[in-house]
Amino acid sequence: MCLFATDLRRDGHDVSCTLLHPTALDDWTERHAGAFDLLVLDSIFPFAFVERLAAIGAPVVVGGHNALQHALRGPCDLAIVGPGRAALRRLVETLAAAGDPLSVPGVWRRRAGRVECGPDPGPMRLDAELEPFEPDLEWAYAGPPRAPESNLRVPSVVAAAGCVWNRSTLGDGGPYADVRPRLPDIAMSAEAERRLRVEVEQEGGCTFCAFRYTAPSRGSLDRVLQQASALLQRGARGLSLQTEHPTPTLLPLLRGLHQRGLSDRVEELHARTIPWLLLEHRDALVEAIELAARLDVRLVMGQVGFEAFDDPTLGVYHKGLTAEQNRAAARLLGELSAEHPGFIGTAGHGLIPLHPWSTPEDLLETIAACRADAPWLLHQVHPASRVEFYDEWTPLFWKAQDDDLLKLAPDRFGWDWTYADARTGEAMAVAGALLAEGAPDSADVVEAVLRTLLDTPDPDERRQAWLSMRAEARRTTLHADL
Repeated sequence: MCLFATDLRRDGHDVSCTLLHPTALDDWTERHAGAFDLLVLDSIFPFAFVERLAAIGAPVVVGGHNALQHALRGPCDLAIVGPGRAALRRLVETLAAAGDPLSVPGVWRRRAGRVECGPDPGPMRLDAELEPFEPDLEWAYAGPPRAPESNLRVPSVVAAAGCVWNRSTLGDGGPYADVRPRLPDIAMSAEAERRLRVEVEQEGGCTFCAFRYTAPSRGSLDRVLQQASALLQRGARGLSLQTEHPTPTLLPLLRGLHQRGLSDRVEELHARTIPWLLLEHRDALVEAIELAARLDVRLVMGQVGFEAFDDPTLGVYHKGLTAEQNRAAARLLGELSAEHPGFIGTAGHGLIPLHPWSTPEDLLETIAACRADAPWLLHQVHPASRVEFYDEWTPLFWKAQDDDLLKLAPDRFGWDWTYADARTGEAMAVAGALLAEGAPDSADVVEAVLRTLLDTPDPDERRQAWLSMRAEARRTTLHADL
């Protein structure tokens, strides 16, 4: 979006860019009603947010890696699916000339309940999306107070798009052995149906994600260094390396920045990866940590998607590793953080232990593993740590549909789900109520509720136990307030 803004200004358009916190949605919309001819959003906005923003009175265009779900079910007017840079420029020109938006490759819309799309834009090319690299970083901000110049703290440099874990879930059997792929149940044009079939046929990787991999092209390291140089020269104090497989790039990036005399401007370098890649490339990571320390750069390994530490849940998510391997990766990050003061490996990671087939036993296994190997993830053990159905053409969605666990959620991304195991649903409802009463530690609360449920098979006795726990939570909260 930072690059798109510069493109549109060069084309002669007046562009305003804002980072918008959810708490500021209504105030921002009211203050800017009627101010714009077009509102362009990335796809992280749930449908409810898009609908509230649409009150501004301008057509809404959504882009990003799950924009297709917005086209299928959301309240936006148009969606750009696939490569966005050229598509947005052409779409803006087309709309300004009162032309047909479906003449633009990659554009989708839903009209009168029927989904239509423009021509196929073809595969994404990272060079075409990133060059020329002249980002607009001076975005306005609406929301709670934040640090000055936050836009320049750790902007991203892009080395690859999507995830290298592309193996077919259905082909691996497991919990999805009897699941069959299908198209979303919605009226669509012939071209939209063809394009959706391609999405369905490309299933693979983690079952909650449909962000397909775009391999780095020739010269990708030079491209990363060019991005980094441009950002640092504009005042960036850190960099975030966007690729799921960072270790081949970390050392060359650090060396290249040092050779260009730019490493002294980098306070911190953020990276992300996959647990099994972390284990396979431990030595390369240690080498990068040591070089970063010599250059006085704080290296941060965040956004590692652990998700859970029990084998059934990892199977549901098709993570491609065992619970013990996941635990080993977590231990490794803890050990490296302790051994290397300039390395931060225990912050900002993913844990989503709750899914439609979660059981109390599996959840307790994940909690025990967190306590032993990843205590820095315990704060994410919470009834709200549920997998989100961002789209409806993945095995996770299909299996929930087969098991009759889906429910409509028009404010989210079209769908929500219920628990197959009634015990889990009861436990999470109770834990959520206790936390709403002010119970202090979510992991302790969830664990206590799960153990009480398993130790108290009689429903009437359980109800009394829940009432007692609620009374205790209220007493604790009152005492803390006093």
